[in-house]
Amino acid sequence: MVVSALQFVGVLYVYKPLVIVAPAGEPLVPRALGFVLSMALLVLFFDWVSGHMRHPFKAAMTVAISQVLLVDVDYVLSGERTVAAGAASALVLLVSWGVAGLVYGRVLQAARG
Repeated sequence: MVVSALQFVGVLYVYKPLVIVAPAGEPLVPRALGFVLSMALLVLFFDWVSGHMRHPFKAAMTVAISQVLLVDVDYVLSGERTVAAGAASALVLLVSWGVAGLVYGRVLQAARG
């Protein structure tokens, strides 16, 4: 409950006012480069989580469910996204991370012999 209260206060009094005062501007890097950088960070993060959990599929589902809870559920409940859009986003996240976890697990098994 304490974490939820801190997040609520942070979003309400720090994040939202900044977004209103200083809306997003031009991209920092070209879109293609931004995508590549974003994917590289996701791969590094996933590799780190997978290494700590020692189970790529569970790591993938942990990342996916975290994204669903932090973004999709919040956006649907706050009215920023429809239920259908939230469900579609959750499905895409779960399937894509699930496939990534399965493939990563197979690659690790093959590398180990």
